[in-house]
Amino acid sequence: MRRWMKRIGIVCLIPVVLVILISVLLYIPPFQNFAVRLATKYASEATGMDIGIGQIRLSFPLNLTVRDVQVVASPDTLLLLESFQVNIRPMPLLKKEVLVDAIDLRGVKVNSGKLIEGMEIKGVLGKLYAKADRIDLGKETARLNKIDLSDTAITLMMNDTTTKEDTASTAVNWKLLLDEINLDRVAFAMQMPDDSLRLSTYIDKAGLTEGLVDLGLARYSAARFLLSGSSLGYDGSYGDPTPGFDPSHIALSDVNIKIDSLLYGGRDISAQIKEFSANDRSGLVLSSLTGNIHSDSTTIQVPGLLLKTPYSDVRLLATIPWSTFDEKPGGSLHTMLTASVGKEDVFIFAGPLPDDFKQAYPKESISLTAGVEGNLAALRLRQLKGKLPGVFDLNATGEVKAVTDSIRRNGKLQLNAETGNLDFILTMLPASERSRYNLPVMKLTGEAALQNQEYKADLLLTQDQGKVKLAARYNPVRESYEADLQVDSLKPTDFLPKDSLYYLAATIRAEGKGYDPFLASTWAKVDGKISNIEYGTYAVSDVKLDGSLEKNLLKFDLLSHYPLAKMDMSLNATLHKKKVEAMLIADVQNFDLYGMHLMNDSLATSFQLFAEAETDMGKNNLLDVTLGNWELVSPTGKFHPKTLTLHARSDKDTTRVSFHAGDLGIMLTGNADIETMADKFTKINEGLTRQLERDSMIDIPAFQPLLPDMNLKITAGKDNPIYNILQQYTISFDDLNIEASTSPEQGFFLDADLANLMQDTTRIDTICLIVHQDSLGLLYDTRVIKTKYRKQQPFTAGLKGQIRNTFADAELRYTDGQGKTGILLGARIDKEREGFRLHLFPEEPILAFRPFKLNADNYVLYRNIKDIAANVRLTGENNASLWIHSLAGGDGMQEIHAELSQIDLDAITKGFPDLPSMRGMLSADLQYAPSDSSFMVVADAHIDSLFYEDGRVGELMFNTVYLPLSDKEHQVDIHLFRDREEIAAINAYYRMGKTDYLDGNMDITALPLDMVNPFIPENMAKLTGDLQGELAITGSTSAPEVNGYIRMDSSSVFVTAVGSSFRFDKQEIKIKDNLISFNQYNIYASGTNPFVIDGTIDIHNPSRMMANLKLSAHDMQLLNVKRNKESMVYGKLLVNLNSTVKGPLDALVMRGDLQLLGGTNVTYVMQDSPLTAQDRLADLVTFTDFSDTLMMRRHRTEAPLPIGSLDMLMTIRIDQAVRLNADITPDQSSRVELEGGGDLSFQYTTQGEMILNGRYTLSGGMVKYAMPIIPLKEFTIQDGSYVQWSGNPMDPMLNLTATERMRASVTQDDGSSRLVTFNVGVAIKQTLENLQLQFILSAPEDQSMQQELDKMDEGQRSQIAVTMLVTGMYLNMSDVGGGGKKPSLDMGAALNSFLQSEINNIAGSALKSVDITLGMEQYDQNGTGAGGERTDFSFRFAKRFYNDRISIILGGRVSTGQDVNAGQSQQFIDNVSIEYRLDGSGTRYIKLFHDKNYESLLEGEITETGAGIVLRKKMLHLRELFIFKKNKPKPVAEEKH
Repeated sequence: MRRWMKRIGIVCLIPVVLVILISVLLYIPPFQNFAVRLATKYASEATGMDIGIGQIRLSFPLNLTVRDVQVVASPDTLLLLESFQVNIRPMPLLKKEVLVDAIDLRGVKVNSGKLIEGMEIKGVLGKLYAKADRIDLGKETARLNKIDLSDTAITLMMNDTTTKEDTASTAVNWKLLLDEINLDRVAFAMQMPDDSLRLSTYIDKAGLTEGLVDLGLARYSAARFLLSGSSLGYDGSYGDPTPGFDPSHIALSDVNIKIDSLLYGGRDISAQIKEFSANDRSGLVLSSLTGNIHSDSTTIQVPGLLLKTPYSDVRLLATIPWSTFDEKPGGSLHTMLTASVGKEDVFIFAGPLPDDFKQAYPKESISLTAGVEGNLAALRLRQLKGKLPGVFDLNATGEVKAVTDSIRRNGKLQLNAETGNLDFILTMLPASERSRYNLPVMKLTGEAALQNQEYKADLLLTQDQGKVKLAARYNPVRESYEADLQVDSLKPTDFLPKDSLYYLAATIRAEGKGYDPFLASTWAKVDGKISNIEYGTYAVSDVKLDGSLEKNLLKFDLLSHYPLAKMDMSLNATLHKKKVEAMLIADVQNFDLYGMHLMNDSLATSFQLFAEAETDMGKNNLLDVTLGNWELVSPTGKFHPKTLTLHARSDKDTTRVSFHAGDLGIMLTGNADIETMADKFTKINEGLTRQLERDSMIDIPAFQPLLPDMNLKITAGKDNPIYNILQQYTISFDDLNIEASTSPEQGFFLDADLANLMQDTTRIDTICLIVHQDSLGLLYDTRVIKTKYRKQQPFTAGLKGQIRNTFADAELRYTDGQGKTGILLGARIDKEREGFRLHLFPEEPILAFRPFKLNADNYVLYRNIKDIAANVRLTGENNASLWIHSLAGGDGMQEIHAELSQIDLDAITKGFPDLPSMRGMLSADLQYAPSDSSFMVVADAHIDSLFYEDGRVGELMFNTVYLPLSDKEHQVDIHLFRDREEIAAINAYYRMGKTDYLDGNMDITALPLDMVNPFIPENMAKLTGDLQGELAITGSTSAPEVNGYIRMDSSSVFVTAVGSSFRFDKQEIKIKDNLISFNQYNIYASGTNPFVIDGTIDIHNPSRMMANLKLSAHDMQLLNVKRNKESMVYGKLLVNLNSTVKGPLDALVMRGDLQLLGGTNVTYVMQDSPLTAQDRLADLVTFTDFSDTLMMRRHRTEAPLPIGSLDMLMTIRIDQAVRLNADITPDQSSRVELEGGGDLSFQYTTQGEMILNGRYTLSGGMVKYAMPIIPLKEFTIQDGSYVQWSGNPMDPMLNLTATERMRASVTQDDGSSRLVTFNVGVAIKQTLENLQLQFILSAPEDQSMQQELDKMDEGQRSQIAVTMLVTGMYLNMSDVGGGGKKPSLDMGAALNSFLQSEINNIAGSALKSVDITLGMEQYDQNGTGAGGERTDFSFRFAKRFYNDRISIILGGRVSTGQDVNAGQSQQFIDNVSIEYRLDGSGTRYIKLFHDKNYESLLEGEITETGAGIVLRKKMLHLRELFIFKKNKPKPVAEEKH
């Protein structure tokens, strides 16, 4: 028994002994090593990882040390552990207590890889030390005496935010007492999955003392928390941070925090913030955040929280009962926020701002006050005030009820705001644009409301008398909206002071439901009306727009009567997700692009447009557009382009586009849809860009497989918009044909031809271009062919070559009509490593029909701007040469020299007849010298005795030095010499950058103006004298500052057309601070009274230079020229001028008065008179060359001279004594003399429209003219004839009567004849476009004859008048009196009429400066034919003296025949008249006269002798006749808008 007991005891003791033995073995190092190897092997096999542990030591009692742990999952190392030590007391374990003397963890590197689902951890842990003197496992309490963590960096990457639901829940009631926690040099970063969110922090030092973590009660506290020298980063996107404060990119540095008595436990919250400071990336500095936060079970208290920056402070006071957040809120919260925000902090939050804005921004701080009270049941905004003194003042109050109930929530907000001086905001615009805008004082009041899930707003903006009212509502639940905008009495010029929109009144209303236009339930309506617009001189009161969307049907109509945009437009469309159809009809009667400020040049258009479109929102698309009745109006005239049609269709395998306008046709076809074709071209473009960026060459064959199958064909003739536009520049052609195609098999192909291109009188027969692709690249061939035309010589020119992967070449050849080669030169560029090599060929090129020799090894090698080598020598006859070569320079670099010698300009221009004639020898030298930091260019040029079109320009020399000081700094120095004397010097310094800088000076020593004369075409003018001046330009190129002066030294201009010289004042035209000043600047003509310019031109803004000038002249003799062969005008012209010119130079406003003074006697010589009719058989047969298209072309109507957008309004007064004449023929045999005056008003609008109003009344004059079949006659214009304008200057109302006094024999009823004096002439009436011409006849001195004429109708009188003018005889072809008399042709009288005409012609040619008329009349004084034959010889002599103030007329008659003057002696002179004009305007005359008349039925001979005074005056009342006071000229009134 005892044995069995013993055996049983031994058996029972064996496990104990084994346990004890194993426990003892665990303390033995060899066994520990064995156990480690066995465990790591098993773990490696089980996990598939390479797990290694360098050493594990367990010492008594429970001291564990682990060293050199490594876990590798190829290819990543998951864990590296340098050492881990833990010391645990064993005895407290028996009491369920753990006492840890120390936990020491060092040298840990971790990379979790994919071991942890949804996240990845990477990092390094330098050292972790922890001590816990008691951990009670039973009571779940632990006291951690100390935790030290240092030299640690952890990165957490969240790969998946989804987590599996954990259905198990275990209560955690642990309570942790944290005596001390220290963190040193700890970094942490986190990256969220599928998001750009990134967090990072670095803690230099952090500490926490007397902390408590109660997981059961969720209560956390600490006696103190400290953080210093740390940083925090937050990035919400991958983009770069924007300047200023960017909430998506926050980077805080130098973060310091100190918080005492920190507590969080449900509603129990407290913190004493002693210190909080940080600096943000944006420049925001948080100087301090201090205050207390306390909360108990009932209330949150914030007695004072103060945030400060160096420029701002924010203070928060709040009392918030917890009950305000209950489901049934109770109590009331009270908060008050006050802030003062400085301008520096405003700039940080505003982002990047211009420097000008920062300087102009007010220095005062923005003050903010906000007070809120109530609870979630009713929250009231007691006040919200914001103010920036002198800039804005904002006040708002409001209330919100049921804050948390999205359905029952409702509230109101009242707003009252007023602005002050907002000019500083305009500094955000470019300096050149600021003056165009203005921000006046405005006031905004209104209310916004939320009720029944619907938002409402009712706002009113007032500015002076203008009002803008907005009433709107929006319901996001029902997706409904409504808005009503009303604009009343608004003056846009208060916002746009330089615009011409003075008044605006308009309304617009919109409402609808739904956002998706493809849904049938979506509907919308919009109605708008512009009630009144005042733009410039226009007023518009009816512009309407109507639109609707209902049941997928969209309609939109626009009707505008606005003069600058007069149109009627209608759009109809059906909208479905798979099909959209639309139709647009537009009738644009006028659209002024310049007036609407859409273009800088004057241009207006009108057209009719019809367009249809259809798409399935995929690859099937259709578009048809027709543009007709098109008119373009520009300063150069009106154009009527042809009707344009565009048809485009695209489906899954075809794209077709056709465009037609007249005979212009463009056809494009492709074998894919438009998106596919566009995608292929996009890929080609991207590939080309990559190749050019990589090696500056293009591998053309590599792109051939990407080319789509596409064909393009363009044809054009003489009836299309392109041709019409070119004709405005006197350019025409016969045919244009272009064919192009691309395909993956054939590559690229282009064939273009242009036939019979003409520019004015220059014609080129053919221009053709062929480009095709082969397996290596592109080949091209261009040819220009010209045959002989007029005096133009024929030639053939061509350029051909190839473009390959590594090189490209071109050869230019020019041959004249005789087959002589004028140019033969080629060039080849090869791609070399890091550069290009240029080689010229052939070895014997031809230039300007001169043979040259070229060195066979010529080259120009370019690697970079500082590495250029060359050796090109081109030599020709007479020592002409070009040599480009490189020489060794400093620092191992090579200088480039280009020398051009003895180039004969005469030989070049003779070889190419189309070039202007020039003579002189040209030589030039250019040197390029690089250095380490920069390079220098020196250029010299010399022309020995330059002649241009046989006019000497002079011996010219040019010298310049260019030196880039850095990549962004440049300097240039230029000198110009004439006849070896320096005439001008320019030096400039330029710095590039965001705000560039220019500093330049120009010194004009004495620039001879006569060197410009050869370049003035057709000797239109000749300049003499010198130009002198100095200019200094500084500042930026967008706003340079100019100072200096310009002076004309003994300068004048002779204008050939008027044969007069105009002399310029010697005084300086000063330029100071961008202001050109004309200080009573005089321009003299023939007399001593000058034309005066006074005022300034402001050039601060080069794109909008402003003028403020006064132009005046008093009794200025503008012309005083005797008749000569060159002048188109001769005589005297005296004027008065008083006007102003203001505004931008491209939109000047001119107002003033112009007066043509008495004493003016000016004659215009018609060079090519269309009225000449002397040789009426010259053009009976005309031979025409039909190949000469110049003769067949229809020339466009010449438009008036374009003068930009000038706004001119001038009053023109013509004195009564002004004489305006015209020589119709050069020999003065036919001419017109007019004398009279009137008052006219001339207006030129900004749209290029000319308006002329007023009447020009003639007091006398003469027309001497030979009409077809009518010999030369001299007609006297009757006093009172006039020309009146009523708008259109080209269509005046005419009322002119011109007669000639003629004596003719009239056969009486009894067959006898008598001599009658007739007035025969022409009467012109009606407007010029509807002219009425009538021949008139009267006998004012013969009553019976006049009665006979009165019985005739106008047709009969006109017939007799024409007969009398042709034959000089009175021939009545009808029996008017019934007496049976028949007209008879008196050949003697006809011969006398012809002789009289020829005598006057001979006398007029011999005495051109004297008005003399000779006459001869032969008649039977008895009228019976029985004797009494009599011949009268008459004469009349007229002459003016003393500037036309004295007029003398002498007349007389000598008779021969039977019983002449009853046998008494005859007086040679029987009519004398002397007239003297008392004033210059021609309103007062003194007249002396002696007149003897022989024909009187009652008295016989009558003699009148006497004197008289003549007064001419316009008046409304008779008393005005006796007012002789001269009115002083009134100053020009400024136009007020």
